[in-house]
Amino acid sequence: MNWDINAINALLAELRRHGGDSTTVEVKRSRDALPKSIGATICAFANMPDGGTIILGIDEGTNFSVTGVSNPAELAGGLVSVARNAISPAPHIRTHLLSIDDKDIVIADIIGLDTTDRPARYQGRAYLRQADGDYILHEHELRMIEASKRSLDDPQQHDLRIVRSVDTQELVPELVEQYVEGVRRRDRRLSDRSSTEILTRTHIIAQEHPTLAGLYALGDYPQEAFQSLYVTAAVQLPTDTGERRTHALETFTGPLPFLLEHIMDWCATNIPSIRRYRPDGHMQEVPEIPLQAVREIVANALVHRDLSSNTLDTGKSIQIRLTPDRLMVQSPGGLRGISLGELESVTHSQAAVNRHLYSIAQKLRTRDGAAIIEGEGGGIREVIRACEQASLPRPHFIDTGVKFTVLLWRPSHSSKGNEDRGTHASRGLHSDAPSSKNEYLVVEALTGTDGISFAELQQRVPLNKGQLRYALSRALHAGRIIMVGGQGDRDTHYHLP
Repeated sequence: MNWDINAINALLAELRRHGGDSTTVEVKRSRDALPKSIGATICAFANMPDGGTIILGIDEGTNFSVTGVSNPAELAGGLVSVARNAISPAPHIRTHLLSIDDKDIVIADIIGLDTTDRPARYQGRAYLRQADGDYILHEHELRMIEASKRSLDDPQQHDLRIVRSVDTQELVPELVEQYVEGVRRRDRRLSDRSSTEILTRTHIIAQEHPTLAGLYALGDYPQEAFQSLYVTAAVQLPTDTGERRTHALETFTGPLPFLLEHIMDWCATNIPSIRRYRPDGHMQEVPEIPLQAVREIVANALVHRDLSSNTLDTGKSIQIRLTPDRLMVQSPGGLRGISLGELESVTHSQAAVNRHLYSIAQKLRTRDGAAIIEGEGGGIREVIRACEQASLPRPHFIDTGVKFTVLLWRPSHSSKGNEDRGTHASRGLHSDAPSSKNEYLVVEALTGTDGISFAELQQRVPLNKGQLRYALSRALHAGRIIMVGGQGDRDTHYHLP
């Protein structure tokens, strides 16, 4: 990444908003010396598919203020030395020196090791990032890394595993009929074949038993054979002691379509509603997080979760947690055949972890008539777009190689829109700092003014009309900027609260 003052300011705003380091960034005050834990942190980032960044000279304890370091070149050299001499295999590090308000900071980008070179070890132990810390890899996670290495040369199709402990009578007739009709509609070659032939040729059954993909998608109770195929969801609220109190805890079982339906019912019940202005200026009540985005993320977790014995036989299931600031969906196994950058890009991307399960899911629908998986590779972009339209921060995707986590951010407060069209100051997002570089530019342009018009803003910031309107919409929704007047009115102007 090209680091400059704007990039650092945007990053610090993000860290302040989330209240801590992340899986990809670690900041340290480290004025005069490297912290003792730095070796474990470098090792953890080396084992992340997309690496990570360490920044020295930033104090998390004082709201991520820039405190600076006394000897930047020496500390940068120390980071490289630790990587080369204390970690095996040694990851590559790119260091950058930057001065902010006459204070020097050191930025180190740790490049993630190739799959074939993982895991890196520090003092004999392999580390990985989790939330804002480093943890020692468990044995089953090390086995998953070794299995992913082998799959590069010999891709294993875990979803074709024959489940000999289960009879084909376990398949739900209604789901089987729906699937068979779906195959006949989509595949001309099989349009006139018998149900038995279709089920055999499309890998629902093999040797008179269901496959893992067939059982998971169409079985009455797949969790009897594979307990890990359940999903848990819970709401977690903080207590006075700082711990989290869990309620609305529910465990979901059954085949793929039932799992998706029941999980979405839980989400619709437990995700609070919020009042937001529509583009026409009228108020509407909608879920805090767009349910179409939630559905896409949940469906992807169900279909693309790791189905190898390393997770199924060790009790690793999908977890959904609603906290005061986010909805977390975490599934076993990392990305396969696609990077985080490709996943979020505007180009067409498809990479099914479980090819046969993915194909089956394309032919199935929930009771509301919606397809489980559309199969066009654009679902993640739709999630990002839905969150942008709801003025929510961009979803956060975390791939550790052994787990894949998606964070969908909630507003920090329920919207409290002013019914008077003359003053638009609805609250939604975190109101303490800009959420993007463009918004930062707009806030900076408004600082010290009593309010200026859209045209005047255009003259002050290097943004086109579309970029400026989008930055304003997010800031207005968050309450970081106030609009006086109606949208499109000549006298409308914007000012800081």
